[in-house]
Amino acid sequence: MLRCGLLLTVLAAGCAPQTDLAPAAGAAGTKDQGGAGARLVDPAPGATGVPRNLAAVWLGFAAPVSAPEGALRLAGAAGLVPVGEPAVGDCPDGGPGLCVRIDVEGLLDAAQTYVVSLGPGVQRLDGGTVAPGEVGQFDTAVNDDRVPPTISGLAVTPSGPCVLVAFQTDEPAEATVHIDGAGLARVVPAGAGASQFSAALLLGDVPGGTTVDVSVAAADRAGNQATSAAVPLTIPQGLLPLAITEIHANPSGPEPAQEFVELRNLGGQAVNVGGLAIADAKGMDALPETNVEPGAYALIVSSGFDPASAKDTPPLAGTALVRVDSRIGSDGLSNGGEAIRLLASGGAVISSYSAAIDVSATAWAGQSVHRVPETACDQAASWTQRPLPATPGWAAP
Repeated sequence: MLRCGLLLTVLAAGCAPQTDLAPAAGAAGTKDQGGAGARLVDPAPGATGVPRNLAAVWLGFAAPVSAPEGALRLAGAAGLVPVGEPAVGDCPDGGPGLCVRIDVEGLLDAAQTYVVSLGPGVQRLDGGTVAPGEVGQFDTAVNDDRVPPTISGLAVTPSGPCVLVAFQTDEPAEATVHIDGAGLARVVPAGAGASQFSAALLLGDVPGGTTVDVSVAAADRAGNQATSAAVPLTIPQGLLPLAITEIHANPSGPEPAQEFVELRNLGGQAVNVGGLAIADAKGMDALPETNVEPGAYALIVSSGFDPASAKDTPPLAGTALVRVDSRIGSDGLSNGGEAIRLLASGGAVISSYSAAIDVSATAWAGQSVHRVPETACDQAASWTQRPLPATPGWAAP
């Protein structure tokens, strides 16, 4: 059972609830309205065929809350269902907020409607009250589920210092990715309540040439477990702790002269970019000898780049300028969006920008696309999708 005053704290990964718990402007400490200030994550609201031996229910909150004993409720026609203590975990949508797993103790009735609700006394840590009420409901199947999920389509793709893992299951599941070998034993959550999964894992701290095994595990709603066969992965040689952190393809000043690709040294030692290359869809440029200090930024620019241009944001004083020929890549950076890669001398991808966001609209003039956070692996969700100010040589806005 729940402990009185249990504090549900936010961890690094969470979910993006549909109900905003923040009070309206000028109304500190107001009560949340509608939806009980939470959402039903899994089973999804209105789900049918949920197994009678359901292992857990997932709830989403927008912010940390405290919950008195008995405040998180699961009920059917026969009354309240015993549940375990809630635990914070990862959710498939991965946005800001808090996701909570509540274990179901016992077998649910067949072909029944079950309601998840909040009782009184749930409080936000900022002093606001989370309104009690129904969060969502689902219907159970006639039978329980004793068959583990089937895992298929496992794809393991190196992407610079990261590995992208994608797979699917034949039913909603909670999944994890496992990295084993060479003294490594890492388990990374891949989501819950989904049947299509993708995860990006940073392996930049693993020496080049190291071979590890990548596998995935999945547990269905009834808790039945399945594990995939392992896929061997060899970490590429020649990787450096450099990341492409900003793309400025549509400057206010002349193109392609005022375009830039921003790099950051995420490591603890200076890196010389001489011998590396920057490549777009149709061409590449070798980079000249330039030192990038630990934590510092560098801008890859054309020979005609003017750091004092009155039309564009000037680089932060002291930012290294890595000049190539009259344009970056084959014909400058495309406003329509294109992939850009930072390559090691042997051709390995050190960092990349594959989101290829179209920045040709007027609203993008003088604005940039940023990687947030700068340590994130290269996937669409790591790049800002709306115009943000250019920040050449300092952190994203």
